[in-house]
Order: sequence, then structure tokens, then C-alpha cells
Amino acid sequence: MAFCKYDTIGGLNDSTEDWILRVRAQAIWKGITKQTGEFRGYNIIFFDDYSSRIHAFITAPIVPQFDKKLEEGQIYELETFKVKTYNGDETNRAVRNDKHIYFTADTKLEKETIPGIKIPKHSFDFFNLEDMEAMKNDNRFLTDIVAVIEDVQPKVSYTKNSEEKSHVPIVISDGRTTLNVTFFNEMGNNFLETYQTADTKPVIIIIACVKVSEWKDVLNLTNFPATRFYLNTDHSVVDMLRQRLAMPNFYVMDIEDDEEVCEVPIMKISEIRKLSEAYVEKKVACEITVKKFDEKMNWYSPFCIECDEDINAVDGKYFCTTKTCQRNYPYPDKRFRLYSFCSDDTCTIPIVWPDDEICRLTGKTVYDVEAEESEISAENDLICKDFSPPTAKSSNKCRPRIFFKDVDNQAAKEPKLKNVKLEKVSSLLNN
Repeated sequence: MAFCKYDTIGGLNDSTEDWILRVRAQAIWKGITKQTGEFRGYNIIFFDDYSSRIHAFITAPIVPQFDKKLEEGQIYELETFKVKTYNGDETNRAVRNDKHIYFTADTKLEKETIPGIKIPKHSFDFFNLEDMEAMKNDNRFLTDIVAVIEDVQPKVSYTKNSEEKSHVPIVISDGRTTLNVTFFNEMGNNFLETYQTADTKPVIIIIACVKVSEWKDVLNLTNFPATRFYLNTDHSVVDMLRQRLAMPNFYVMDIEDDEEVCEVPIMKISEIRKLSEAYVEKKVACEITVKKFDEKMNWYSPFCIECDEDINAVDGKYFCTTKTCQRNYPYPDKRFRLYSFCSDDTCTIPIVWPDDEICRLTGKTVYDVEAEESEISAENDLICKDFSPPTAKSSNKCRPRIFFKDVDNQAAKEPKLKNVKLEKVSSLLNN
């Protein structure tokens, strides 16, 4: 059983073209030569399920191969391409990655038709507004920011080189720094239209790939072809900023001090077991050793795709018992639910591994494991015979198994702590 079908953006290098990625396209824009207006090709920002980002380029001669497939927000399987390293003298790069992807005539780009591991809707590389002053003289990179919109001024229309032009000035703040932003032409029009329909005020804006510039000695942020804006979007950083905005000292708060308060405490298992209900769903860190997985517990659970709750079979049929849902499923979706016993030098505790983490480690879904079960049945029979000598009560059938081999050879990634939470596990402790 292969460890993972897909490569990661962080592991790309220029040694081969035999790469395969599963990525989301966050932004797609045309490359146009400013002096001549010549179309050079398409630029794309891709990111994977680790939120690692990379810039890709499709040169004009091969654009017809991919033109009809390109769609912002779409998840793709990208296969066979060149990986190049930037020279270092490029300007206005959309991603702070020293490598980029170069499509060839052999490159394959296919839209995902069967849902796989969850990939976030967006991936950003945020900088504080106070950092913009130091970045105004560095034209190597565009940047991402989040802020509260304090003022939107009327659109300014004018004629330049016999062409109708316009721009929309706005003022933003993150509580410590206030900056001017200017959206030019079509982006300004799109911003005004979207801003007028925003329900929640004040509006919180994320601007991705914004250009830092200076006009008449005043710092200003402006749009670039790669620039995208998002108003009140569903993102954790927007929720955090709105919570800070509700505090009376928003405009004097120290963001770094605020982050220090949110540091995750490091505990021993013995300390975790003594925590009260006040810590339910709060984050803690603990270094553990996985001793074994509980084979008596089922390794997956069916769940409701509407309300994300586990569901059970009643008279052979699956029903969601949530009052607001109550849907029935002839064939419900499944997700991993592995029960393990883990220890440190103080004691042992049961831990439930959520679906996202198992998928992240193995690169597979429940359905991948079930599909491959028949392919490795011969291997399973051999393993059962080697480690479970036949008895009157034994069976030659093995449960589906998840392999974690080669994990040590992979690049270390920060775990998704938001998917791990403390829950009551008294039923497991009493077993």
C-alpha cells in the first residue's frame, strides 16, 4: 500500500518532471507585456492541503490545452511539469517560494471529480500593516494583509492617454496602523459593488497579493493583476480580528502580546486527566508515544454530510438524529475514527484520531482503504498466519490496516491542532 499518491509542494525540486500534486487554484491571471500588450500566458497560485503555496506559469503556445479547464477555486490533479528556481532578480512575485512550476506540453491538469482530503478554500501569507513601511522599497514580493475598512471614498474617474480610467480610495486599519488603499479601474468597480452588499459592518477585508508603494511620500497599497480581495470571508483570521474589534482598546492593543496570551500549555498526561470540564475544546500540547490501536473499536464511522454528526443504523437504515437535520442515508459517507492508547512517563490515556489527521498522514480516505483491501488480501492472509496461529476461534481474515511507514523520511509539518480537542472519554477509560 503506497504511503501517499500525491507529492507535496514543499517537497518539489528540479531533479525530475515526474511530479503529481493535488492542489487548489486560488488565483488565475493573464500575463501581459505592458509595453506591447502581448499575451505571454497564464499565471496561477496553487496551494495543497498543507496550505503550502507555489506560483505556476502556462506559456502562451500551450494555453489552448488548459484554457477551458482553468477556474479559480477549483481543485486539480496536476501531473508532469518542470520545477524551476527563481533567479532572485524577479519583481512582484505573488508567492514567497524560491521555486515555481512551469507547464509543458506533457503536463496534465484535471479537475477533481471525486472529493478527497479537505483543502482549505484559501491560503494566505499575512503581514501586519506596520510591516508595510519596511516593505515599500522591496519590490520582490506582493503581500497579504487583513484589516478593518474604516472609510470608502467616492470613485474618481478621469481620462489618461485617451482612455477612461478610475480608482477607488479606501482607508483600512488593524488597530495599530492605518493605511490608504487604492483599487484601480475594474477592481475598484468590483470592490464598490461587493462592499455595498456586505451585511456585517464594519467590513473586514483580506487583500491577497497587494502591491506596497508610495505616492507623494505617503504609503499606499494598490492592486496588481494577481490581487484578490475578500470581504467578511469565512476565515479564522477574520473572526479573530472581529473579536478584537469589539474590545474597547482595539486601537491600542498590542498584537504580539495578544498572541503570547494564546500560547498552548505543555502538559503531561497525568495533568491532562485532572483537567476540569472548563478545558473541554481548549488546546493543550503533550508529547506521547502511541502504544497500540484498539482493534475492538471500528476504524471508521458513518456521518451526516449536512450537520457533520456521526450517525447510526436503525433497522438497517442510517438516520441522522439531529433535530434540525433528520436526513436518511442509504449509503452514508464515512470517515476515519481510530482509537489508540498513548503514554508518556506519567501514565496512559486513550486518544481518538480524527479523520483529517489520518488522511494527512496516510494521504488516503476511508474509501481508498476499502478499495485496496481486496488488492492486499493475499498479504493480509500471510500476515495473519505469521502472527496469529490458527486456533478453533481464530480467523484468516484481517481488519483493514493503516500503514504509517516512511513517515520519518517525510518533511516535518506542523500538526493541525485545530482538529484536535479534549473530549470526555470516560467510556474508554472504564474499558
